[in-house]
Amino acid sequence: MKSKFISLKTFASVISIVTLLTFFSACKKDQLSIDGEKQFSEVGHKADPLNPFDGGWGLTLKPDGVADITPGGDIVYRGTYKISGKNLSVTTDQVKFKFEILSQTEIKEKQYGTLLRLNP
Repeated sequence: MKSKFISLKTFASVISIVTLLTFFSACKKDQLSIDGEKQFSEVGHKADPLNPFDGGWGLTLKPDGVADITPGGDIVYRGTYKISGKNLSVTTDQVKFKFEILSQTEIKEKQYGTLLRLNP
């Protein structure tokens, strides 16, 4: 009788551990997949016709982990990106940018709140 109780207890422990691991791995699932080059542009940006250098925000993500970012201007910075759950970080030699992934087609820059949408 004691061996059945130990076996049942062991079985319940294994099931609990598997359930917890499944739950935590599901929470960490990346919210954005990059299977080809994806270009995002600032939503609602109105370029100033007198300022040719005002291009708004732009972000290009490539499948090999390379990113090109234009943080509201005309200079493009080359860097790398990492996706962790709903967080996207872009690191260049100059600065690090953090984004929240809202969907497969929209991301939001965290510091300034700039919304970027996937180009069609």
